[in-house]
Amino acid sequence: MTKSELNAIATTALLDRDFKAAVLNGKRREKLSQFSLPDDVMVDLMAIDASNIHQFIYQLNEIAKRPSIN
Repeated sequence: MTKSELNAIATTALLDRDFKAAVLNGKRREKLSQFSLPDDVMVDLMAIDASNIHQFIYQLNEIAKRPSIN
């Protein structure tokens, strides 16, 4: 289910202005907590360093490509 969740995060980031702002301005954990993510994936998502949504989604997609992600 994690790949589905990561896709949902990317889609939400593109469509929801409040979500997009939150994942870029320090309220990322709060917004991501609504998704069912394993702790290790949450750590990886919190480590993303992005100044815009395209950078965030690119790095999110890189995480989704990992063999350990279902």
